[in-house]
Amino acid sequence: MLEDFSDRGRTMLAEKLEELEGRVRLAVTLATKLKGEKVVLERQVDELQAVVRAQAEQVGALEAARKKDQEQLVHMQEEREEIRLKVDRLLEEIARIETSVESGA
Repeated sequence: MLEDFSDRGRTMLAEKLEELEGRVRLAVTLATKLKGEKVVLERQVDELQAVVRAQAEQVGALEAARKKDQEQLVHMQEEREEIRLKVDRLLEEIARIETSVESGA
């Protein structure tokens, strides 16, 4: 009977060992798969970070261009105002000349 128990015990141990080996193989397979996926994800993160850096540079360049355009617009508005004042003065001068010509005639 003791011999029968030890045979059953060995059989149970062998079955448990096989089950454990299967679990270990599965864990190793999953770890290998996850390691590969991690490498792919790290590469994608690097690529996305490069895209973000490029877009940040592009945004900076666009903001600088917008600021320059805004400065040019302000300058053009100032020039336009100066020209408008000159035209107003010329029109006033023309009106004075016309008045003096009409009164002298």
